[in-house]
Amino acid sequence: MTLTHNPTSVASSPKSPVDLLILGAGWTSNFLIPLLTSNHTTFAATTRTGHSVAGLPTTIPFTFDPDADNIEPYQHLPPANAILITFPLKGHGQSKRLVESYNAAHTEGSETRRWIQLGSTGVWKGDGWVDRHFPIDTSDPRGIAEEELLHLLGARACILNLAGLWGGERSPKNWVERVAKSKADVKGKKVVHLVHGEDVARAIVGVLGKWDGVGRGRWIVNDLRVWDWWHLILGWKGEEGGYGKWVLELMEEEGVRALPRDRGGLGRVLDGREFWKVVGMVPVRSLLG
Repeated sequence: MTLTHNPTSVASSPKSPVDLLILGAGWTSNFLIPLLTSNHTTFAATTRTGHSVAGLPTTIPFTFDPDADNIEPYQHLPPANAILITFPLKGHGQSKRLVESYNAAHTEGSETRRWIQLGSTGVWKGDGWVDRHFPIDTSDPRGIAEEELLHLLGARACILNLAGLWGGERSPKNWVERVAKSKADVKGKKVVHLVHGEDVARAIVGVLGKWDGVGRGRWIVNDLRVWDWWHLILGWKGEEGGYGKWVLELMEEEGVRALPRDRGGLGRVLDGREFWKVVGMVPVRSLLG
């Protein structure tokens, strides 16, 4: 049984049908569950151990086993109009296994059930501007599984490829010392693309409300900004740890007169406009506030 402070939104038992089943209620659910609750969207959520998440005292224990040909674990999940897969599926066969196993356990409504897979913008490689129509890396294991889901379900599948996740305890400012330990590291840093957890939650709810526009699609979800690492490092670190000195030296060496740098030569740059236009909203959180 899953319970929360708003019993009108959460499934009262594993047999209760829900609008949305969250498979893998992790970090994103800290933003999604409160939004679903406030919108009175019925939902249920799973974790590996059934532990508490985002105010839910308990969740439904569930672990996806891509090698298990057994629908019994899926029979403990509620029937749902839409499924959100938050964990990565990889390679050939995993998407097919998950969809077919759940639908075998819950045949009613399976022909209209919608599936949302959260992915990463890392499936796009190369330099220059990239939008959702740009070919993905066909050797990427996550990309392979996402393509399988789209091929299997057609208009009943949607892939949300998320930029770098931040919000709550995840602060990009704290990433600097991990990703840039030396001047050489700083030199190699180009751009970073981000999306706040609050906007991820809004994106998911937006998809549920605009399915005719997003189904059968792969979408870039970011904050509509391109952040220059040198600009961020200088702003966050200043003279601390020599970071500001390194940035200034690199600007001199590479002929950069001011920050942020021009987009040319900064590698892959993401264009996420189309998603927000289709769902009829704009991201509300950025590093600017």
